[in-house]
Amino acid sequence: MSKIYFFRHAQASFGAVNYDVLSPKGEQQSAELGKYLVAQKYKFNKVFVGPLRRQQHTYEIVKEIYGKNNLSIPDPIMVQGLDEHKAPEAFKKLMPSLKSSNPYVKDLVEKMTDDPKRMKANNMLIFQYFLEQWVSGKINAEGVISWKDFYKNVKDGLDRILKETDSGQTNAAFTSGGTISCITAEALGMTNDNRIAALNFAIRNTSFTSFFYSKGKFNLHSINELPHLEREMVSYV
Repeated sequence: MSKIYFFRHAQASFGAVNYDVLSPKGEQQSAELGKYLVAQKYKFNKVFVGPLRRQQHTYEIVKEIYGKNNLSIPDPIMVQGLDEHKAPEAFKKLMPSLKSSNPYVKDLVEKMTDDPKRMKANNMLIFQYFLEQWVSGKINAEGVISWKDFYKNVKDGLDRILKETDSGQTNAAFTSGGTISCITAEALGMTNDNRIAALNFAIRNTSFTSFFYSKGKFNLHSINELPHLEREMVSYV
């Protein structure tokens, strides 16, 4: 039997020009993850990493902690299927038309314009509405990979990882929340795309979700574990 840990990247730079960069808090979260893995004597046979900088940097900080303790962790194997979905990019492209043509979105925008205290809550409602429409394929943004194609890429990436996981190995993958949600769905046999996408909102930065793999069977062992962070260090973006 083999075990595979999927780590979500640490906090990125939400609101910055380039989101795909770890924040100072994210760097600290990564270091705490590394310290925990070292203290608990985690040894990995293989490590898979996605193409995003925030995923790679999280791994690099963990590797640095291993090195400081005279321990080694395998060099990463790049897997394109560990990329994150592109809902934020699609949202950015489609938001102007939604604000002008969609009655529900238009009403929420007008209400938070009249009452700025509603801005955070209404923006979240707008994004959740958009995500449901986008995941269902009812709206698409030109030039942005769809949810359906993203999910296919995740399954292809998971297939590659499983093929490269030998019996008795303990392996790790550094990826993102949406990707972990899809991989969890594969293990559980979930088919409702909107429920799968919504799971993304619960996956915390540097948390790990683990699976057992044996004789072609891929089963969930634990989800969204975060034993290495104090409450004030917990984040979701």
